[in-house]
Amino acid sequence: MRTKDVRVGETYRCEVPLALPWRRYRPEKMGDSWLPLSWLRGTYFLLSVVDVDTAARTAHGLVMRASPRITVELTEDQAREAGLPTGGGYQVSGMLLDAEGEPVELPRIGTLTVPLRWLHPVDTPVSLSHHDASVRQIP
Repeated sequence: MRTKDVRVGETYRCEVPLALPWRRYRPEKMGDSWLPLSWLRGTYFLLSVVDVDTAARTAHGLVMRASPRITVELTEDQAREAGLPTGGGYQVSGMLLDAEGEPVELPRIGTLTVPLRWLHPVDTPVSLSHHDASVRQIP
């Protein structure tokens, strides 16, 4: 999309190209979004724009995803009961399962910075070369 057409507060479909040429999409330009976007090549997802950088022609936005991953901090009592030294600030990470042993999908909000050219109105047709990113987890 053109810079003047992108509005803060609006949601757009973001289509990540199949190829991310290094010269155009360097980590210095894309920041922390470079690695997650490299995993999302050839996909599309919804992005709610929270800021537009007109000089860099990028949009910073929120993306919602689902994941069964969970991290819980242990209390001092739990750490002591587990035989761990106190004062460690321990965390347990893993997958949340329901009573039947099936993964429970929890909503997560992440942030990404993307070039404005990747944004499209939600009601326009999706490029045939792209697939829904909900099939893959957005880091």
